[in-house]
Amino acid sequence: MLENVDLSSRLSKEEYKARIDDLYIRIGELQRKAWKMQIPIIIVFEGWHASGMDSIINRCMLAFNPMGLRFHVIVKPSEEESRKPMLWRFWQKIPAYGKIAIFERSWYSRCIIESFDRRSKYNGLDGCIKEINNFERQLTDDDHLLMKFFMHVSQEEQAKRLKVYEKKDIPISVVTEELDYENEYKRYFSLVDETIKKTHFSHSPWTIVEAENSNHATIKILSTILLTLENYIDSMLESSCPLPVSNRIDDFSPSSHGLLNADLSLMMEDEKYEREMDFYQKILGELQYELFREKRPLMVVFEGWDAAGKGGNIRRIAEKLDPRLYKVEPIGVPNDYEKSHHYLWRFYRRVPEAGHITIFDRSWYGRVLVERVENLCFEERWQQAYEEINEFEETLTDFGTIIVKFWLHIDKEEQLRRFQSRESIPEKQWKITSDDWRNREKWDDYLKAVDEMLLRTDTNYAPWTVVEANDKRYARIKTLKTLVNTIEEDLH
Repeated sequence: MLENVDLSSRLSKEEYKARIDDLYIRIGELQRKAWKMQIPIIIVFEGWHASGMDSIINRCMLAFNPMGLRFHVIVKPSEEESRKPMLWRFWQKIPAYGKIAIFERSWYSRCIIESFDRRSKYNGLDGCIKEINNFERQLTDDDHLLMKFFMHVSQEEQAKRLKVYEKKDIPISVVTEELDYENEYKRYFSLVDETIKKTHFSHSPWTIVEAENSNHATIKILSTILLTLENYIDSMLESSCPLPVSNRIDDFSPSSHGLLNADLSLMMEDEKYEREMDFYQKILGELQYELFREKRPLMVVFEGWDAAGKGGNIRRIAEKLDPRLYKVEPIGVPNDYEKSHHYLWRFYRRVPEAGHITIFDRSWYGRVLVERVENLCFEERWQQAYEEINEFEETLTDFGTIIVKFWLHIDKEEQLRRFQSRESIPEKQWKITSDDWRNREKWDDYLKAVDEMLLRTDTNYAPWTVVEANDKRYARIKTLKTLVNTIEEDLH
């Protein structure tokens, strides 16, 4: 794409002045419409050093009301960021619905630079690009508007500008860590061009900006933003009629994945339970330090029926762990701020850093369970979530994260017995709510949703383990044994 760009485009000062104010006014009006419609907007700027990116971005930012805008300058990752998957820090910066995020450099710079870094966890460029394409598609599927601009100048023009900057003692960047591209034009050209080609899609297109003349570059960018916003808002208004809410429970028949074949009569005697509990807890306590030494994150995910014993299982896992190296994340109903973001946003914020353990008491699977059965999101949203969840987990495992997922399975009669027990014991009454009884009335709907979830999100990199949990002792030992075996197999 870059080799065919005509860099001779120019715009005089008079032409620039004649057009800029009108663009500012019209874009400001569209920003207010987008805010009312709760459309999140992401604008990415990439380009060569000395392309004039800083000043051109500043001109473009003047078109927006700063109250709804956040500007992010992306440099080398911090120590904390380097202990997380590459895209982790960008998920932290995606805008809330109705807001705007502008990036001066982005995930693209990091992808290209880290492809040359021998310490990178990616095997070349393709793995990184795959994650970026998944990331951008997930955002645009959630109605984020994404615009990407590459500021292009020739190598000769870049060299000339760099000499001027050096002579006048003008810093190329206010942040020295950003100088990864300096004097590397030839080295990076083919890599940049390949990256642009492989990430150019209708939902996230690139606009190549001829940046040798700043007036032309500014007007082209603002004109593109204006046209893109107009078209996007029009398309959203045309499709604003509510979609029928349907959980399609009757469209899926339970498979033999594990629930129907689970032997819930499995039990364990007290003596064996105590012996094996002590054995596996000691091994797990040793393995957490090996995970730390190897800088391998571990995520343990618990899903299951209400009263299936998630809390008890989590306590037995954590009982002999070093509290400095693990944390438990109980996942409840999202708050208003979490609801103003993509549903995966709050889970990316909770992923463990290298060498640490995070245990999730419920998780992102609520999208295809509670939100599906209770009609809390449109069918289109929870249907696309299966693929998004698989991509999310693949991104984490590509970084080196070990993911162990448990579904704690009990039958309806055992759940009733535990509900009644909780109601009769004062110190346990807090564990039972009206929502638990209401959810129980939809047992069959949840059963089908669970079975489809297990079938569609059971992968070789993040498989499900169905735990027969009618007997709590048996369930706890199976969970611990599975966790220990999985870690040992992955590390050794």
